[in-house]
Amino acid sequence: MNTHKLGLFIAFVFLSFSFFSTGQNTKEFRISNTTLGTSQDELPFWFWANNDGKVKPGVSFLNITDLSANITGYFNQNEDWKFNTGTDLVGAVGTESYFQINQLFASIDYKGWKMEGGMFYDALQFGGLSSSNGNLLRSRNARPVPKIRISTSGYKPVPGLQNWLSFRFEFDEGLLNDERYVNNTHLHHKSMYLQVQPVEKWRIQMGIEHFVMWGGTSRNTEIGELSKGFKAYLRYITGQTGNANSPIFDQNNVAGNHYGTYQLKFTKAFNEFALHLNLSHPFEDFSGMNWKNWPDNLLGLYIDFENSERFISEVLYEFVNTRQQGIIEEFKWNEESQEWIRKHTDNYGNNVVYNSGITYHQMAMISPLFYPVNVVDGISTGFRSNRFYSHHLGAKGRLLRNLYWKGLATYVEHFGTYQNPSHDKEVLLYGEFFYRNPTFPFDVGVSLGADAGYNPGDIFGAQLTLSRTW
Repeated sequence: MNTHKLGLFIAFVFLSFSFFSTGQNTKEFRISNTTLGTSQDELPFWFWANNDGKVKPGVSFLNITDLSANITGYFNQNEDWKFNTGTDLVGAVGTESYFQINQLFASIDYKGWKMEGGMFYDALQFGGLSSSNGNLLRSRNARPVPKIRISTSGYKPVPGLQNWLSFRFEFDEGLLNDERYVNNTHLHHKSMYLQVQPVEKWRIQMGIEHFVMWGGTSRNTEIGELSKGFKAYLRYITGQTGNANSPIFDQNNVAGNHYGTYQLKFTKAFNEFALHLNLSHPFEDFSGMNWKNWPDNLLGLYIDFENSERFISEVLYEFVNTRQQGIIEEFKWNEESQEWIRKHTDNYGNNVVYNSGITYHQMAMISPLFYPVNVVDGISTGFRSNRFYSHHLGAKGRLLRNLYWKGLATYVEHFGTYQNPSHDKEVLLYGEFFYRNPTFPFDVGVSLGADAGYNPGDIFGAQLTLSRTW
């Protein structure tokens, strides 16, 4: 189903849900207008990163109008059957003008068992302060991919275990329908999490995320159309090696482009705040799954004071390292170069067959700190640098009665890739003040951003946002 047909289908479902629902629906409509400007040909990093692909980074001026709508309701009086439909339309005028549908979706929820289809956002984690929404290889940096998902709507208790053990899962099938090196690439995703609550104020969450790019037609004529069909699909999603019709790389490794993370989070509730420690560990093959790349992680500390009226209501620190990439001190003799070379390294975010890497519409679907994206003739060819370490700090709170603030500060040091090493250092800064007053017709946001150490020059930018929600 192409995007146009999917849009018509979702719009039909959207209207049908509203017509057949019972009781009072909850409706929310929001419109915002944002003007962004910069001193260089690119916007500061935190102006465009983790904004669901709404803001193009390589521009000097943009005016963006964002219109969203959401309707939630129930099909019966018992409220067992719940529905949710929504859309988010984005139009921009400036150095580069564009229009895009960021969200268009419908979902049905029966007692916590959920099915949804379309383009929709993942839930925002850690108060929107994280550099990658708490998951190194699953961010809210790019636009959402059109997909169908079957999942739980939250954690569900395991029967008979007195609520101390619960689980949640997702199973997605999506389509990367942008211009890319392998056209019509499918994106499979599944996740499984367990939550343990041994005592009242302690909670442990652990899980695994697994993605596979599969199928499609490569621009490389020697590869052409990649394996498809149900048998091939089973090989892809179960991590088996490619068959005789697969590229030699897939025959020697696994079919498709596999990647994912192990996720772990500890939560301790205190009287006035909650403390969260989290880890996101990446893998692309067995060198990641068996922790041979153990130094590579996103490590986070998040404190939520659970009171938005405090001067500091939430604060977060993250350390990210991706430099090791499974490199091991094992060597083999290369007859062609007549030298010893290391047997193996990973190449996070990049792939030999799926040459556009883990990008969508030329933006990283993984942490935006994997950058810049290489673009050749309008097509992404992966990441120029995927080996880096970073320190990231974020905080937010209330400054005055109706005035709120948010700040982000990131130091990142890039080393390119093992195949093409480089060395760059940057400091990425962002500050926002947001005025919200029920007696005032609009919410007003003013933001300043700066990237120091950028080559060929530092970047400074400012943005103004006016918004209203009904």
